[in-house]
Amino acid sequence: QPPTPQPPPPPRAKEPERSKGRGGDRGGDRERSRDRDKETSSSSSSSSSSSSRDRDKQKGGGGGDDPKKKDSDILKQLRIELKKAQESQKEMKLLLDMYKSAPKEQRDKVQLMAAEKKTKAEVEELRVRIRELEEKEKKESKKMADEDALRKIKLAEEQIEHLQKKLAATKQEEEALLSEMDVTGQAFEDMQEQNTRLNLQLREKDDANFKLMSERIKSNQIHKLLREEKDELAEQVLALKSQVDTQLLVVQKLEEKERVLQGNLATVEKELTLRSQALELNKRKAVEAAQLAEDLKVQLEHVQCKLKEIQTCMAENRAAKEKESFNLKRAQEEISRLRRKLEKQRKVEVYADADEILQEEIKEYKAKLTCPCCNTRKKDAVLTKCFHVFCFECVKTRYDTRQRKCPKCNAAFGANDFHRIYIS
Repeated sequence: QPPTPQPPPPPRAKEPERSKGRGGDRGGDRERSRDRDKETSSSSSSSSSSSSRDRDKQKGGGGGDDPKKKDSDILKQLRIELKKAQESQKEMKLLLDMYKSAPKEQRDKVQLMAAEKKTKAEVEELRVRIRELEEKEKKESKKMADEDALRKIKLAEEQIEHLQKKLAATKQEEEALLSEMDVTGQAFEDMQEQNTRLNLQLREKDDANFKLMSERIKSNQIHKLLREEKDELAEQVLALKSQVDTQLLVVQKLEEKERVLQGNLATVEKELTLRSQALELNKRKAVEAAQLAEDLKVQLEHVQCKLKEIQTCMAENRAAKEKESFNLKRAQEEISRLRRKLEKQRKVEVYADADEILQEEIKEYKAKLTCPCCNTRKKDAVLTKCFHVFCFECVKTRYDTRQRKCPKCNAAFGANDFHRIYIS
């Protein structure tokens, strides 16, 4: 804040009163500084207790959720603001100490009191905020605990329902197994009765078997002999079968080759017929083409003769046209010359004075000597093709810009076809 203007010094008679006022002001400042120290200590203790609560909540919550994180961020911001307020308080203390050491005229008590009130109000607001946030955190932690309990209860109820369903299924399976056990017991009794009967039958059959064993031994010996003969015959049959299989494979391969060859022969015969037909057609076309070529040659010769005649006629016509154009231009020049003569005679008739006639003749001669292209420069170049006279610069510009024709008669000229004329 900018320092306020100092009032004028009072008279010397009032100095003892000032010293008394200074002593009272110093005592009040000391009491205020003590109150501020107490407030800062209480705010630091409250911030430490709130930080310990936050840590306990974080440990109990196992990481915490998004709203808790937001609240913790807000708490951190509030703590930072508290620290800033404390620092500002310290600065204000230093200023107070400075003002205490300074004389009374340089202090501004009203401003200091206002600044103290502002800082106190800010500290109280911050404390109220911290309390509100702590209450919010407690409420949210309670809500989270209630939600977790409800979730666990729901899971337990779902597990109970699942187990009850399993119990009902196991009871049904037990009832089915008991019914099956009753059926199997009755079947077992029936099987025992059948076993007794079969034992009697087996004894009878054993006696018959003893009789049959002797006969069987004899038959086994005969069977062995027959088996040996059979094995020999089987080996012979297998050898014959292998030979027959090999021969059959050879026969199949030969048959397949015959089929392939027959197919190839059919295709070759078809191709031969088609090619023979194509040859005949090609021969006919070749004969027709030869005839056409001869006819075309004859036509070409006639056309070439006609072309030559037309070209000669064209060349003659061009030469005749060029001559006619040249004659026309000469005639036009003669006509212009005659017109000039007529004009001269008319002027002589009109103008009686000789001076006027001479001036007009001078103008005409000057017009003849000036270039007809630019009408500014004098004639000093001639075209050797048509002998028309112009200024050298106009002729050169026409040659450079590839307009290589006479401006009067359009006769073409080259680099060596124009020369300078020196009229002096």
